[in-house]
Amino acid sequence: MKTRGILERSSSTMPKELVFMLRLLREEVPAEALVRQCPPQLDWNLLVRLAMHHRVFPRVYLRLKELPKRLVPDDILEALRRQYQSNTVQMLHLTREMSTIQAALEKSGIRCLFLKGPSLAMQLYGDVSLRTSKDLDLLLHQDEVEKAEGVLKELGYIPEEERVLANWKQTSHHVSLKHAAHAAQVEIHWRLNPHFSKAYSFDQLWSRRSAISVSGQTVYGLGHEDLLGYLTDHGARHGWFRLRWLMDIVKLTPRLDALLLEHHLREQGGEHYAGQAWILASALFYVRIPVELHPFMKSTKSRQLAAMALHYIERIVQLNPVPEKSVAWHYNRYLIALMDGKQRAAYFRNKLLPNSRDAMQLPLPRELHFLYYVLRPVLWSWRRLQALSKNPFAGRN
Repeated sequence: MKTRGILERSSSTMPKELVFMLRLLREEVPAEALVRQCPPQLDWNLLVRLAMHHRVFPRVYLRLKELPKRLVPDDILEALRRQYQSNTVQMLHLTREMSTIQAALEKSGIRCLFLKGPSLAMQLYGDVSLRTSKDLDLLLHQDEVEKAEGVLKELGYIPEEERVLANWKQTSHHVSLKHAAHAAQVEIHWRLNPHFSKAYSFDQLWSRRSAISVSGQTVYGLGHEDLLGYLTDHGARHGWFRLRWLMDIVKLTPRLDALLLEHHLREQGGEHYAGQAWILASALFYVRIPVELHPFMKSTKSRQLAAMALHYIERIVQLNPVPEKSVAWHYNRYLIALMDGKQRAAYFRNKLLPNSRDAMQLPLPRELHFLYYVLRPVLWSWRRLQALSKNPFAGRN
């Protein structure tokens, strides 16, 4: 299916350093071709910035090592080598923590699916050093979240945010913890996404889990088709502003059962997110998408979302945890465009629900907590004004 027109339309605004980095990330491009395709007067420092921003520097470093030494400045290769080694140490540290957490949860009878981190690196790349990750993401049954928190606290993890109100599972989809000694971060999820869309139950996801061998230990992750749904939802919500997420789709797509995945998407939704991801992967990385999945890429909404995401990919912008002021309006429009009618209604309804930030901003006795429903718009507006006055980022909710 022809999707490269979307890339051609943006080539005039895409820096040559980003275009060359995309070539480096395409596995089928041999080193000899990269030498010929390396543009003159390349800004190597910008290339490093792009590789770091998009979190693809391990792959960029290994590819640049294949090129003649005369082509790549020594200081550039050395800078990327240091980042590559630092990331390898970080991923080995997370691997050790993952092993410890897995064993502790199993001992307590808690089932756990690892969503990202070293498990995803092994599942897709076969090597923990080839993908970056800052934390561990776990998916549990919602009834076991508090029990799992207790297990993690015994291991030295401390919640990063105080929870005051009792509706925290309704207003969020995960909680974050950080280790008191070595600062490893863990997110416990009880939903795969915050969109309040249709979703498979934890038991259904567990029944289709993938067994992943990491450093001699077996951990469990999502099955390939469930993983595609999760990764495309996550990448879409963040505007694919990091190419690392699209690289995951590139690695995962050949492993999919196209007919089974089509059934999943039709039943649970997420067709436009998947279509968007495949359009971008095909345009930027020349990935071949199975014919059975082409209808998802042909939808007007998928193509519209792909074009909107290119606005973030071709720039160095930050959308998470809050979008840069320069793209905040565009990103808010993009988020609304992502959702269907039911998701939008649930999204705005959830915005009206008070959360623990409201309670921490204006502490009230428990018997007066009902007043937060009335005060929520005022408290939210006040926080947003404070955030805008202090920095160039849009305020959190």
